[in-house]
Amino acid sequence: ADIIKALKEHPEWLEELRKIILTTELIELPKKFEEMLERMKKLEKKVDKIEKDVEVLKQDVAILKQDVNYLKGEFGRIKGREFERTIRERYYAYFGKLLRKSKLIPFEEIIPLLDSAEDEKLITEEQRFSVLQLDLIVKGEIKVTKKEVYLAVEISYSLQEDDIEKAIERAGILAHIFKKEVIPVVVAVEIKEEIEKSAEEKGVLLIKTDF
Repeated sequence: ADIIKALKEHPEWLEELRKIILTTELIELPKKFEEMLERMKKLEKKVDKIEKDVEVLKQDVAILKQDVNYLKGEFGRIKGREFERTIRERYYAYFGKLLRKSKLIPFEEIIPLLDSAEDEKLITEEQRFSVLQLDLIVKGEIKVTKKEVYLAVEISYSLQEDDIEKAIERAGILAHIFKKEVIPVVVAVEIKEEIEKSAEEKGVLLIKTDF
């Protein structure tokens, strides 16, 4: 009780008493705790900034991927158009081993026949439109038999299964209209083994070229 009374009368002794009772580490602990809290706040700000930077980086990477995919698609389309143009301009060379007297049939000659066939209910509107999507129609004589035939040609740089199906379908429609043999043909550069086998099994003439 006397000690407490003395401390109340002399509060400056309290600090000295603390120094005696408490170690330096314990005395400085509140100050260190405050410093630690301050460092944690700064660290949280840095972490927040890093998280924001990472999010921005993710967005930039996503945009970059989109740009790369777009450029790949554009390059593929340009390559495909150039390939088709080359086949169209030099069709006689690509089909010369099969045909003699080969002739590229303009679609202007085909459209009236398609219109008449549709009017007479020989084909549907969808079938008419499908034939108009053909890449080439070539007429000629088979070299060996000299039989007159038409080629329904699909051109695809990288051959897909649906290219084969389209060639078969459109050749069938033309054969129905022309009352002549129409051979489904696909011309490609890149051909997977299983697709090549599929074309052979389905009776599609496959012409592989290095372009």
